[in-house]
Amino acid sequence: MATAEFDQIADAYDETRRALDKQTLDGINEMLARHKCHSILEIGVGTGRVSLPLSRNGYEMTGVDISRRMMEKAKLKGLRSLILANGIEVPFKNGSFEATIMAHVFHLLEDPLSVMREAARVSRVGVFALVRKREGNRPWSSFFGRDDFAAGEGNVDETTKNIVEERRERFRKIAEKYGWSRDSARHYRNWKKESEILETHPPDDLKVASDVVINDSLEERISRFEKAAHVFVLRMPEEMRKEIVSEMRASPPQWQAQPRHEIYEIAMWKSDGLLR
Repeated sequence: MATAEFDQIADAYDETRRALDKQTLDGINEMLARHKCHSILEIGVGTGRVSLPLSRNGYEMTGVDISRRMMEKAKLKGLRSLILANGIEVPFKNGSFEATIMAHVFHLLEDPLSVMREAARVSRVGVFALVRKREGNRPWSSFFGRDDFAAGEGNVDETTKNIVEERRERFRKIAEKYGWSRDSARHYRNWKKESEILETHPPDDLKVASDVVINDSLEERISRFEKAAHVFVLRMPEEMRKEIVSEMRASPPQWQAQPRHEIYEIAMWKSDGLLR
C-alpha cells in the first residue's frame, strides 16, 4: 500500500474500524507483562488504536508509520513519540526497546519476515503481533458474508450458502463489468501472510486474545463501503462503488448481512531466534 493511500483513508479510518475490545487489549497486556516488556515500539502505529490504550496502561510507547496523516490523528489523541519511517528500516539503535508490536500489519507487507527481523534488531526481548485467525478466501466476504461460508465450515444450511453464493456472483459480475479483477484486490487477499508466517516461523508464545461473533447491520457495512476507508475499495472506479451500494440497498431481506466470527491471537517471537 502506498503512503498516499494511507493518507487518503486517515479521516475515515477510526470510524470504520471496530474498536479493540477489552478482551483483546487484556490479552495484549497479559502477553507483554508475561515477558516483562515495558518500552515498546509499534510498527504501523496508524491512528494509535493500539498504542494509545497501552500507553494509558503505563507502557512507554513509540510509534512509527509511513503515513503522516494517520499519525496526525494519533497525535491529536495524545500520543507524542511518533516518527515517520518504514518498518523495513527503523531509525533506532540495536536493542533500543524491550519489544516491538505490530497489529494487523503483516497483510500489508510485501516481505513480513524482513520487517520482523528489523523489529527484532531493535527489541531486546521479542516481537509481538496481533493477528486475526481467518477462514475462507473470498475477497467479498468481509462485508457480503461470513468467511466460513466460503470454506463450507460451520453450522450453515444449504439454503443460506446458496443465497450467499448468489449474492457474491452478482458482485463478481459488477467487478467484471468495470474490469476490476481479483488482482486489483491483491493486497486484500494478503491476509494469508499472517497464517503463513505462523506456519513457517512458529511463534515462541501464542494465545487467543478474543473470540467473538460480530453482528453488523447491512447499513453499517454499506456505510463503511461508501466511505472507501479500505484501500481495496478506494481503488475501485467510483461508478462501480455506486453500483455495488445500489445493489446492496436493493437486496431482498434474505440477503441481509450475516454475522461473522472473529478470532484474534497474540503471537510472540524471541528476538534472538528471528536474528539467527
